Amino acid sequence: MAVINAKTRDGAGKGVARKLRREGRLPAVLYGGGQPNINLSLDAKEWDDLLVKEKSKLRTHRQEMVIDGSNRSLVLMRGFQIHPLSGNAVHVDFTRFDPNQEIEISIPIHIVGEEKCPGVKAGGILQVVQRELEITCLAGKVPDSIEISVANLELGHSIHIEDIALPDGVEAHGEADATILTVVAIRSEAVDEGTETAE
Repeated sequence: MAVINAKTRDGAGKGVARKLRREGRLPAVLYGGGQPNINLSLDAKEWDDLLVKEKSKLRTHRQEMVIDGSNRSLVLMRGFQIHPLSGNAVHVDFTRFDPNQEIEISIPIHIVGEEKCPGVKAGGILQVVQRELEITCLAGKVPDSIEISVANLELGHSIHIEDIALPDGVEAHGEADATILTVVAIRSEAVDEGTETAE
């Protein structure tokens, strides 16, 4: 469990957010649990380091948030916004953790068995269409990831949402026949003999 240090902040809006970022702080908000929303700020460098260290666990595991050095809450990160040019986080959303609350969340897909995949051995390429899966489950039972084996996947075959074995109490979003991954043949582009070439 990671510890997230946060400070309460006054005000909201773009002006306040820009001022915080100039000071090396990251705007955030904590909501849910039948309690009022709290506007917060995080140390931007500390948050970037935490992202590198914890990776997807920040979304799938409960974390301890320490507000103003003393007020402690268990939280889940629900999402964060990224600046389109710099790639830096510009805002983070947290919700209070209630293990019995049903939530919607994206979790990573972990692919195993590629070295045994007959389709790849036959010269195909494993093409991953979705690297995350949208699910609904209790907050206290969020899986770290969904594991999908391609050890028996033949050339030209696919795995769809309906083919995935999910843990009890976990429901996937999306169309049942939506493709998660497929093994496709490598296409070689034939030269058109009728095409003129420049001398």
